[in-house]
Amino acid sequence: MDSMVISQLIEIAGEEFVSTRDDVLVAYSSSASMAKKPVKPGAVVKPETSEEVASILKIANKRKIDVTIRAGGTSLQGEVIPKPDGLVVELMRMNEIKLFKELRSVTVGAGVTYGQLDKFLEAHGLWVPVMPESALGCTVAGNVAVNGAGPGSSLFGSTGEMVIGLEIVLPNSEMIQTGTEANPHAPGPFFRYAFGPDITGLFIGSLGSLGVITKVSLKVFKRMEHFDYNTYGFDSHDAAEKFLMELKKNDVNMVFASLYEGPVLELFMDMLGDEYGIPPMEWPERTISMSIGRVRKDMLESDAKLARNLCEKLGGKVFGIKELPAGEWDGRLWTFIRACYAHGWHWRTLYHHQTPTNAHRSVEEISKVMDKYGFLGHTAGFVTGHASTNMYPHLYFDPVDSEDEEKIVAAHDELASTLYKTGAVPFKLAPFWEGLMEGTETYMEFLRQLKNAIDPNDIMNKGVMGGI
Repeated sequence: MDSMVISQLIEIAGEEFVSTRDDVLVAYSSSASMAKKPVKPGAVVKPETSEEVASILKIANKRKIDVTIRAGGTSLQGEVIPKPDGLVVELMRMNEIKLFKELRSVTVGAGVTYGQLDKFLEAHGLWVPVMPESALGCTVAGNVAVNGAGPGSSLFGSTGEMVIGLEIVLPNSEMIQTGTEANPHAPGPFFRYAFGPDITGLFIGSLGSLGVITKVSLKVFKRMEHFDYNTYGFDSHDAAEKFLMELKKNDVNMVFASLYEGPVLELFMDMLGDEYGIPPMEWPERTISMSIGRVRKDMLESDAKLARNLCEKLGGKVFGIKELPAGEWDGRLWTFIRACYAHGWHWRTLYHHQTPTNAHRSVEEISKVMDKYGFLGHTAGFVTGHASTNMYPHLYFDPVDSEDEEKIVAAHDELASTLYKTGAVPFKLAPFWEGLMEGTETYMEFLRQLKNAIDPNDIMNKGVMGGI
């Protein structure tokens, strides 16, 4: 990268927080994702304030330098892989937290992780109930940029449902604030849908391609203290999916409900069964692993009883292995991401949402590509919000076998097309979906026009948002 640019970056952030050292560049060339090859950037800069971010983008925009925004680096679909000789802007120094207790909201800097936020809020008897599976290392702002989901989503929806407002630095270095805080006289964040169109939503799920989210304001809730953990078995996907629908219809407070097929649970328990304390067993065709949470104990007991009755009414069995849902929920800050790497394989994924009564279609499609291409894989899912199920297929491969990896890439591309045709929608509009979503041409062109208007020099995470 040009030495004059490096000097300007040092002037903004300080020499300690700008690097072109090869070992540093290699560290920032990849992320937790196994779906994209590493790419070495030209420099890394670590700003501390929104104003510093604005000054950095002003230089990048003028010089037309490719910019990749990065925080915790826990991304699993290659969103933070830099461009060759580009600039990585790492936001972890922006770690302030401000609680608005009377407004039931909190504002966090772009470098605040869910682990840090949860520890802070716990001291006040509060929480943000939705967090990703990589919560100890994942930042709130990063998860907003991908509109993530995870434990807590079964009741409260995706991360985007928690957001009240954002502070954003646009590619041209201008700063905007969305939500009630756009009014400089407002007492804090208390309402998202202020000042006309929902500009906040434009940046949720934008994958860093439209600007830099430097602050996030979120809803906070009274922390639940009472939980019921249980597992429910069914002989068919139809009965299991109906069970989940009935739970929703009856407002059972399932904070996290995972849906597994038998062979998938056997695979997971081979890796984690001893850790969870679960003995070997024959799992049913479909298993629901569910944590119900309530602020009040009497409400919890009512929900748990209703869940058992609904299960049995649909011909299912309450088989009482509480260790599985307890492990999922109590270890939600770290268990899931650890489980992804407890084996020796590398893997690709293709996150997507299905309707609750269509989750089995994802299982069917991945089974087809497994049979066709001959590889090990699976898919499981969890309920996300009002009427969706988040599905996360894993396609395993040997990273030292180039032919094996090429086979997985081909299967991955085919799966994106077939899943879309079942009615599934992207969890995040990663490049894997590019050109495979027939009927969305006008929609994608509209996104392209937005990108061109906001970022005319195309410096921000180009190509990441569905190829845009």
